[in-house]
Amino acid sequence: MNKRIILGIAAVLALSSVLTACDDKEKPEPKPKDTTVNEDTGDTLVTEPVYREYSEEDFKTITVTLNYPDKEPPVDVSSIDISGLDFGTKLPVCNTEENAKNYYEDMFSLSHIEYNWENLINEEAEGIASSCCMYDGKCYIVVEYKSFLTSNFDFSLFCYDEKSGKNEEVYSWSSKDINEDYTDQPMIFDDKLFYEIRNSSDNSNKVFAYDLNTGDVKTVYEEKESDVYVYFDHDSMDYPCLQLINNGGEQIDYLYYDETDESFVGDKTNDISGKIISTRYFGGVQYYIVKSDGKRKLDMICQYYHVSLSYTGGTIIYADDKKFLIKNEGSIHMYDLEKMEHYILDVTGMGTECTYCSGMLFTGNWYEKYKMPVYCIIPELGIAYAITDDDLYCGLKTAGDTVTFNSCIEYKKELKDETSGGIAYSMDKMSEVYTVTAK
Repeated sequence: MNKRIILGIAAVLALSSVLTACDDKEKPEPKPKDTTVNEDTGDTLVTEPVYREYSEEDFKTITVTLNYPDKEPPVDVSSIDISGLDFGTKLPVCNTEENAKNYYEDMFSLSHIEYNWENLINEEAEGIASSCCMYDGKCYIVVEYKSFLTSNFDFSLFCYDEKSGKNEEVYSWSSKDINEDYTDQPMIFDDKLFYEIRNSSDNSNKVFAYDLNTGDVKTVYEEKESDVYVYFDHDSMDYPCLQLINNGGEQIDYLYYDETDESFVGDKTNDISGKIISTRYFGGVQYYIVKSDGKRKLDMICQYYHVSLSYTGGTIIYADDKKFLIKNEGSIHMYDLEKMEHYILDVTGMGTECTYCSGMLFTGNWYEKYKMPVYCIIPELGIAYAITDDDLYCGLKTAGDTVTFNSCIEYKKELKDETSGGIAYSMDKMSEVYTVTAK
């Protein structure tokens, strides 16, 4: 599937810091939440966790060796086969008689590739399942209808009911303007389908949300500045977010979807000094891995704590007020702020992507072209289970108290003729959607 490659993106937030250090030499014990009882009402009052600072040395380091017991894993795995579903075809606006010459010959110079663009006139694109997930007992499938070049002119959302066998198109978007397309793969988060539409004639960007329950469509973000590029993205839990990039390739803002306001908003914690290496959003709280000015090693920072780390790279897998997990190359680092323990797991060869759910780590090798299983790991115990057979998997994410992912196959489309050679493209085609729940 096509992805824009953006080089030179740097995220530098305001230089002033209000994350004050504790004055006492002895650091406070981790305190997740204080609770008191209101004597007048009898209600339990919950206050925010006490802010605290730690260094790597404050944790007991435990190197965990993985073992693979020959017994049933602590999860249930179910799947739905969608490989045989038919999503029909659509005629991209670029392939219409009035637009084909301008699009293929004038707008895109492909002198290094031999092909006869006239063969694409009125050529319809086949619907290919590019992602899918379970919601309210039904399988929702994002279907894309790809043209041969970089633009994306048509997509649909299908709802598949395995029990009845009904596969219904519940929403679709098709461009009528050769200058207008959707920028990146539409994505489903909770009960909404998000997608971004960009018009290259005026560089305008709009992000829309389609409600799976009501069928309503709402504009949730609009960028009117022509010199600002909006990159539609998602975090490690597939939570929708936007990067705003200026003409120089510098990130000028990072916005997250606010479910209450139904709009994309900026981060309220903009008082961190340093270069952001990784940032994730969990439970309404922003978490950062930061390379502070003048330091080689990193810091984990949020509104609850500041932990100085002992390594120079990493990405956030999961975080809350009591623990956080970081992936640094082939290692997983889990910090338990209640037990003050730092677990290190070697997951080399177990995949490049991870998610965390119900106290378990799930890992697999997404988008690599060799087959391997999905693993379920209990980090503190070092127990690992292969919960699927070897296959090509993608779309690993946590959704509430479940983990979902897809198996996929490679889809190829070629245009050839005997005299001029041809052009081709390929993408991942989803063949099965998996749901994992803790027993």
